[in-house]
Amino acid sequence: MDNIKLILQYDGGAYVGWQRQPRRCGMSVQQRVEDALSELYGETIAVNGAGRTDSGVHAYAQVANYLSARPLPVQRIAPALNRLLPADIRAVSAELMAEDFHPRFSAHRKTYRYLLERGRRVSAFGTGYSWQVAQELDVAAMRRAAELLRGEHDFRHFTLTKASVSNYVRNISAISIYEPPAEQGFFPWQQLCRPLAVEVTANGFLYKMMRIISARLTAVGSGELSEQQFAGFLTGEYWRNIPPAPPQGLMLMNVEYFSAKNAG
Repeated sequence: MDNIKLILQYDGGAYVGWQRQPRRCGMSVQQRVEDALSELYGETIAVNGAGRTDSGVHAYAQVANYLSARPLPVQRIAPALNRLLPADIRAVSAELMAEDFHPRFSAHRKTYRYLLERGRRVSAFGTGYSWQVAQELDVAAMRRAAELLRGEHDFRHFTLTKASVSNYVRNISAISIYEPPAEQGFFPWQQLCRPLAVEVTANGFLYKMMRIISARLTAVGSGELSEQQFAGFLTGEYWRNIPPAPPQGLMLMNVEYFSAKNAG
């Protein structure tokens, strides 16, 4: 069986998320990719993903894999797949991997980026890819609060569901808040408004964890939360219902692996 690793990009605006759902619930990215692969191979193909992005969340580099007994030239898979996929999902590359590679269980860490626009610095073209916040933000205060999350912590108060989770400990190895340089922007509208980015790299993320972090840091920046109150969320000494940031500002940027060996 060939174990093929895919790098996928997608605009999540039209989808119920990555995870396959009953068709009556709406179309998922996973289902679209599986349908295209099944047509390409002439057999039923099941796909695994590195992360279950929510409805409306985007991916710059989602990692997926699938198994097939029918060998295809690996260099031709991505171009052939793109002819069968809708324009808002693209296969960037395909690679033949060792049989034990799994995009989720083999992952070392992931990076998510959340984009938001502040005050008058908004663009009509960014509404599908950022959260437009009405007021200016104290970025220095946001950065100080963000540093409290660095390292290994119990993030049980940074998720919305607890029924299926037994371990809430995650390690945030990098967290930064910055204005992406225009030349490094992923969308032309970033050159019009220069949004603020919240970027987090961790060994794993709980359900809606990144959107909750982004919402609470934004609340610190607006003065709605003090830095002390933000710290209280982490220790469980403070609680206030601040909804997760909207999904359209979030993008899965990168998935890293300790030893993602190819079959060569």
